[in-house]
Amino acid sequence: MRNKQLTSIAALFAGMMMTATSVMAGGYVTNTNQNAAFGRNLSQEAQIDVISTYANPAGVAFLKPGWHLALNNQSAFQTRTATSWFMDADNGPFRMGYVNGEANTAATKRYKGTAKAPVIPSFDLAYVQDRWSVAAHFGVVGGGGKCEFSDGLGSFESKVSLLPAVLNTLSGSNSISGYSMDTYMRGRQYYIGGQLNATYKVTDNLSVAAGLRGTYATTNYYGYVKNIKAVMDDGRQLDLQSAASEVLAPQVTALATAVPEMVTVISGLTQTLGTVAGGVNLNCDQTGFGITPILGVDWRINDHWNVAAKYEFKTRLRLKNESGENAGGSALAQLDEFADGESIAADIPALLTLGVQYSPINKVRINAGGHLYFDKQATQYNHREKELDGQTWEITAGAEYDICDIATVSAGWQTTHYGLGENSGYISDMSFVTNSNSFGLGARFHVTKRIALDVSYFKTFYHHYDKHHDDYNNISQNFSSLLSGVGQQLGESITSIATGITQQDIAAGTDPSTDARLAALSTFSSTLTTKMNGITSTPTPGHDRLLRTNDVIGIGITVDF
Repeated sequence: MRNKQLTSIAALFAGMMMTATSVMAGGYVTNTNQNAAFGRNLSQEAQIDVISTYANPAGVAFLKPGWHLALNNQSAFQTRTATSWFMDADNGPFRMGYVNGEANTAATKRYKGTAKAPVIPSFDLAYVQDRWSVAAHFGVVGGGGKCEFSDGLGSFESKVSLLPAVLNTLSGSNSISGYSMDTYMRGRQYYIGGQLNATYKVTDNLSVAAGLRGTYATTNYYGYVKNIKAVMDDGRQLDLQSAASEVLAPQVTALATAVPEMVTVISGLTQTLGTVAGGVNLNCDQTGFGITPILGVDWRINDHWNVAAKYEFKTRLRLKNESGENAGGSALAQLDEFADGESIAADIPALLTLGVQYSPINKVRINAGGHLYFDKQATQYNHREKELDGQTWEITAGAEYDICDIATVSAGWQTTHYGLGENSGYISDMSFVTNSNSFGLGARFHVTKRIALDVSYFKTFYHHYDKHHDDYNNISQNFSSLLSGVGQQLGESITSIATGITQQDIAAGTDPSTDARLAALSTFSSTLTTKMNGITSTPTPGHDRLLRTNDVIGIGITVDF
């Protein structure tokens, strides 16, 4: 019975920590911004440049014969913000909390995560001959930094915020006025890719390419929920076992007078509630490796038009877990996604890109393109991809103008639409994406005839995503599991005590107190069942408004040998 009880408690904290799975991951991990030039022209699908090794591998065939090199770095600065309420936007339980020593000021809370990646390097090298060419690309093809939530998230805090109401309901008092907790979450993710392409000119105007990319994934998720306490109405902060013992004391005293055996049972209940105060620590490293086959084609119709296409096959990726110490004891066993030694599905979706470049005059190039990600076919942990309504698609556009012999200015735009649908189960407040529009600008400076310098800046403007929960992060389900275990244990204990009382009565002859003792047990059991049912039947709606920001600065150099 004790194991069932602990399993219910573990499930409560599993709901807290499972949201950590996808900090900066989720399943949408592809980085198309592989160089500084992307920032000044977000439409590279039909570009012909050494930097096209990633975006348009077949286009490399149309470079001048010889060696071509590009070195780039981007610096990205992002935020992720979840504005959340639970049960009631104005009077919900968040207003009663103290988190990391600070009192909450309202029932609607704003949780902000920051992500900085000052160094996102990339490298391109190509050797071009008359018909055959080879090219290599190295870069951060997914992830690229870490995100830190210094005060946790609503999906963490909501589970703790209900504990005062649960204890007050069970005790029939209002002695507990709030809760306190310490919490923190950090996620880091890097998908490092090395790509090698071979390109062949079928004709002077048509080229094809084939390549392979090897992707090494390395991630770490670290977080905790600890020092959970009940704030009493006189300002004291007590651990949950002490608080439960205090608020249940009048019931214990009254029941002990009639049925002394119940003192031990109720003591076990308070110990069970105290187990929750142990919280959870999570420290999990994940690593994996996958291979991506790549095909490309480029048709240089004439001096004015160029069209290109690329297809990246789905990358089968499995992440191997190495988990550190878990302070919650049994809780980590419930976190299957982070269980030590487990292999977790995290496929990178297949990608189709199409692009066209039009040059009305030699000094002007106009680009347009599109991307289609086959997300629904990319297997994720627990088949989370089935929560998607559709695929992700993007449209890009850009233009370049050679204002003089040494300088080219350019600007670009990209719109991204994710197939999330409404109230998507694919995302959480910890890991989310939202539809967006990105705008970039910059310049290329021809330092010499063989050396050029790219500088760029692009910013992404994200839409809000509103996610409404009928049962906020499955909290009602988690508490039902917890209280079901507690109720089953108490029910079996009461039945056992009642049986013992009846047997004693039979053995010793009629005892006038027997009926009173059995009635006390029945009343206690009925009252407790009613209270538990009231807790589990209470509506637990909630709402998250999700928003991101993204600013990227790029600098790069290209050299023609």
